[in-house]
Formats: sequence, structure tokens, C-alpha cells
Amino acid sequence: MNTVFNFHNAFKRSQLEIVSTVPNKLLWEFLKPYKKEKLPESVTFKIAVGKKNYDIIRLFQSGEYFFSQKFIDVLSQYMDMSDKCYPIKVDGAEAQYYVIYNLDKYPFLNKNRASFDKEPSFYCGKEITAPLFGINDTRCFVVTEELKNALIKNKISNIEFTASFLCTKEEYKEWRKSRKKIGDSSPESVSMIHPHDS
Repeated sequence: MNTVFNFHNAFKRSQLEIVSTVPNKLLWEFLKPYKKEKLPESVTFKIAVGKKNYDIIRLFQSGEYFFSQKFIDVLSQYMDMSDKCYPIKVDGAEAQYYVIYNLDKYPFLNKNRASFDKEPSFYCGKEITAPLFGINDTRCFVVTEELKNALIKNKISNIEFTASFLCTKEEYKEWRKSRKKIGDSSPESVSMIHPHDS
């Protein structure tokens, strides 16, 4: 069983949130981390609210993320990003932002229990094959501990982390059995990490 980390937008004050004339339903399909196709070049964005160019910004009133050049540069130290990101045009934004796509993906073993029963998230995989990956049928981004530490060291802004686990189905079943015996549904190692933003 490997400990990995979901990262999230930290909802910093005055963060940029952007919109497009394209319906969100279409955007949602293209903006899943494991999608192979890029958004059409004709799709552009504009600022809806906010004014601060944090390293992670989001789609207005939604949860899809866009990433700064600094964020991409950190990732590039750990994986080839040449076919894993592409720029978007945001009218009025001072910084360039990117979509991350074409990532490996893993199945979610306990999506309902993680959503409603406060279980930690468990993803199905024998071993980690990439430092950044997606989760099937979600917009989750997951990183290894090494990459998480690099993002913190480089002071990536507007980000927080939650511990999760990559394991086999058998390992997850054994974990549930052991937790039932002691009446605990949360491993001690699961916590939310809020890096300091400079």
C-alpha cells in the first residue's frame, strides 16, 4: 500500500476564477486529467472574479483547475510534460495558464465511502508508475510524496494536500476488515496539509 496525495485548490482570497462562452458541460469533459484530447484552440476564457495570479486557479463556480508556468516547471523536473499540458488563452490575465491532461489514471476503489462515510480515498494499483496521475471518472489530481514535497519546497501557491492510498483490491479489503475490528475508519496518517503561501 502506497501513500499518495490528492491536491486541491486552497480557495485563497481574490484568486482568479475564469469562464468561457463554451458550456461548462463540454469543458468538464475536456478538463478531466486523463483526457487525451485538447480543448479546441477556438475556446478562450476571461476573468469572472478575482485578481491574484496564484499557481492554481479554477473554473468559476466549478472545480476544474488551471496551472501556472511555475507549476508546470516544477512538474517538468519529475516527468516529461511535453505531451501532458497545453496553454489556454485567458483575456485580461497577466500570467499564462495551462491545462494538464493525458495523465495515467487509476480506478477509485471506494468513491462512495470516501464521499459519504469519510473514509480516506483508496485507488486501485499495485505500484506507482508516474509522479502525477488522475482517477477514473473524477477530476482528481494525485501526486507522490516526493512531488508533493517539491511543490511545497518551491512555494506553489493556492494548494493543499490530502493523504490517500494506492493499493490492490485485496489490500483495501484487509484494511476495511482491520478497521472494523477496532471501530476506526480513518488511518492515523490521513491529514490535510496546508503549505504556507508566500
